[in-house]
Amino acid sequence: MSRYTVFIIQHDDQPPLQQPAPNWPSCYPILYHDIEAEFTDENAKRLLRRSYFLCKLYIAMLIAHSCADIAIAISAMNVLNILAELIGSAIYLILLPIGDFFGRHLSLYVAFKHNNETGFRYYFIGEAIIILFGLVISTGFIFSGLKLFHLFRVRFYIPGIFIIIFIILAIMQTVLHIILTIQVYRVFKSRNYTLFPSVNTGPRGRRLN
Repeated sequence: MSRYTVFIIQHDDQPPLQQPAPNWPSCYPILYHDIEAEFTDENAKRLLRRSYFLCKLYIAMLIAHSCADIAIAISAMNVLNILAELIGSAIYLILLPIGDFFGRHLSLYVAFKHNNETGFRYYFIGEAIIILFGLVISTGFIFSGLKLFHLFRVRFYIPGIFIIIFIILAIMQTVLHIILTIQVYRVFKSRNYTLFPSVNTGPRGRRLN
């Protein structure tokens, strides 16, 4: 009767997890961003969806502002102003949305993903900048509203319409950012986080390591 020897080879080391491929932005992916796949907590997903929506709304607001400035320059038939507005619009349409996504939204993304207190703090800084920007725009419109009416008086209808769209988007975005900030802050406080890092000090105010 034949006998067989069976060797059992046991591998203790688990194969490394494969990192997901970058998928954002779709035109030239440089990082992985998938709210639905990376998060299971429904509240976190809901807040992140709103944050990402505000990134898109911010781009729409900037486009409306650029169209208004370019339309005014075209209506005035000033070639230098047209070129300046085109270059300026191209610059801030790239830099500002990138800053908003990486500085504000991605901070919140990382904060929820890794339960990172510092990520929440960076998010609040980004929100403060966006909200302040919206308040300045809204206040400026109140004090310079006559300028908008002047555009319609001189029949600059297209620039006037774009400015109205821009102001509506700016006000709407500011309100939505304030609401989102309050909702995120409730989560932040529920985890016993603080806005400012605590520093342990000794009897003479010296920091204890």
